[in-house]
Formats: sequence, structure tokens, C-alpha cells
Amino acid sequence: MKRIALLTASALAAAALVAAALAFVLVRRELAERVLVGTDEPVMLDVAPGETPAQIARRLEEAGIVRSARLLLALARWRGADRAFRFGRHEFEGSLSAGDVLRELERTPKPVLRVTIPEGLTWREIGALLEAAGATSAADYQAAVCSEDFLREAGALKTANCAEGFLFPDTYDLVPGMSARRIAQIQLRRFRAVAAPLAAALGPTAHEPTGRGDAQDSPARLSRALTIASIIEKETAVVAERQLVAAVIYNRLRLGMPLQVDPTVIYGVIASGRPWDGNLTRGHLETPTPYNTYLRRERPPGPICNPGVASLRAALAPADASYLYFVARGGDGSHEFNASLADHNRAVRRFQIR
Repeated sequence: MKRIALLTASALAAAALVAAALAFVLVRRELAERVLVGTDEPVMLDVAPGETPAQIARRLEEAGIVRSARLLLALARWRGADRAFRFGRHEFEGSLSAGDVLRELERTPKPVLRVTIPEGLTWREIGALLEAAGATSAADYQAAVCSEDFLREAGALKTANCAEGFLFPDTYDLVPGMSARRIAQIQLRRFRAVAAPLAAALGPTAHEPTGRGDAQDSPARLSRALTIASIIEKETAVVAERQLVAAVIYNRLRLGMPLQVDPTVIYGVIASGRPWDGNLTRGHLETPTPYNTYLRRERPPGPICNPGVASLRAALAPADASYLYFVARGGDGSHEFNASLADHNRAVRRFQIR
């Protein structure tokens, strides 16, 4: 009987060990394969030299990349992966398991290419800049920002020139070999992150009446404001003047006056493929293009550059002023604003003809 009891106890102990081992395997598999994050947008995490695995796991949890830093750290220690984390920039995107996260942390990060895109560049100029920086070719960038699916994604006006205006100027950390489409999407996400809260915070403006079924906070309203912002960006570099320039533009549009701004004419000349040597002539002013605001009374069919946040803010919240004219004073880049043609002509004689 004692022998039978011992055999029974041994069998139970062995079964318990097998069950425990099986449970451990199942738990480990569940932990490794569990989806921890699902996002359409990439999440970047910079791992600094000297950071401990516990600190990295905690930052992953804070960033929403994993649900539990403790469980991730336990799996990393069990696999021995906690001793193989690489410092540098790691990217997480899509539906990820804990195993996916650990594999990314063990991968040698690609080098980062930092590119600064100034305010007021056109998509053509941005493409040339990116090519010079070694990020992508100008031709690939053009194909990306002019593709129909990207224009739908951006919500660009059908009359606009490619995705002009939505390619937000900023400093970007890019990865060598990144596709032009990916770069454009990063710029678009940055634009939305800046523009949408700004439009919501500033609210409706009396300068921008809506049409039937066109809400004040609609994408169409933002696209129209973006066209105005691009003109402001080209007309003045003085931040304090931008809301005044916006007021002039809206006032003239409301009265049916042609805007008569040179940057739109220049943009139309270049966009049409006509020769441009940097010298605006009377012939250019008399050349009919959709962007010639000397010959057309309505706003241009789309943005003429990619404006920064100050110009976009001015387009969404113009100054409450009755000005219809402004002229460059010369030297410091500032302008004088006037409500009457007589005062404007006097300013022209004083600052320009002189």
C-alpha cells in the first residue's frame, strides 16, 4: 500500500509539474503574442545610452505602446532580451505583440536624417531640398504629393496644385531610405496636428462666410483659409503684420476687388511651365493663369506655398481693420496699410517711387 501511495504521489507531482510547465508555456505564448498596441500612426521612442530596461519598459507604457511595463519586462528578462536593447530611435506602428516590441528594441536603429523645411516653400522647392539632403528624389516626392489618393487623404481642393499647403514646414527626423510618400504623410500629420486645434480654438470668423451645407469648421473652410495663409506667408515676414495682411485680403474679396498680389502671379507663371528668371514683368502681370490676381477677382484656386503656423493663425483670425491697401516701406520688410486709394498712392510715392 505504501508503494502504491508513493507511486500515486509521484504521478500527481509529475502531473502537477507538467501542468505547471504547460501553463507557463501558454502564459508565455499569450504574453508574447498578445496585441499590445494598435495604431495607424507610427510612435517614435528614443532610447538613451544608460537607460535601464525597467526605465525603457515604463516609457513604453507611458507612450501607450504596451499595456504593462511589468509584464513586458518579465518577458524580456525570461528571454534574455533585456540585455540586448539598443539605444537610438525605435519606431512602433500597427498591431504589435510583446515579442514584436522586444524585437524592435533589439534591432539596431537606423540613422536619423534631420531635415529642416522652412516656411513658405512650394512642394517643388521642398522636393529639391529633400533631394539635396539625401532623403528622397524630387521626382518621387512630386509623384507622392500629386497622387490622387494622397490629395484625397489631405482633403485638398480639386482646383489646387497637388497637395500645396498641406506639407507643413518644420524640422523632421527622417530615416534614410524612407519613401517619399511616407515623408509626405509625416508632413500631413504634422499639419493636421497644428491646424485642426488652431481652427477649433479660433472658431468662426465673419470674414469667411459659408455656403449652403458648408460648416465653419469644415475641411473646406480650412482649405480656403490655407490658400489665404499661403499668400500672407509670401507677402510679409513680419509676424505682427500678418493679421493686417489677412484683413486686406478678406476685405478686397468681400468687395469684389482683385487681390493684385505679385506672389500669386509668380506662382502661376512657374506652375504653368513658363520661363521664370526671377524678374516679374508687365508681361507676367498680363499673362492669364488661374493664379493671376491682377486679372481675376476671386481668390486663387489653391495655396501658393506651404505656410507656417503664424500665417495660418492670421488667415483664421484676421485683424478687425478696414484696410484695402498696403505697400512695402523698404529696408526693414515692414509695410504701411491704408484704407483709401489716395492714402495708398501717397504711400507708394513716399516709399516706392522715391
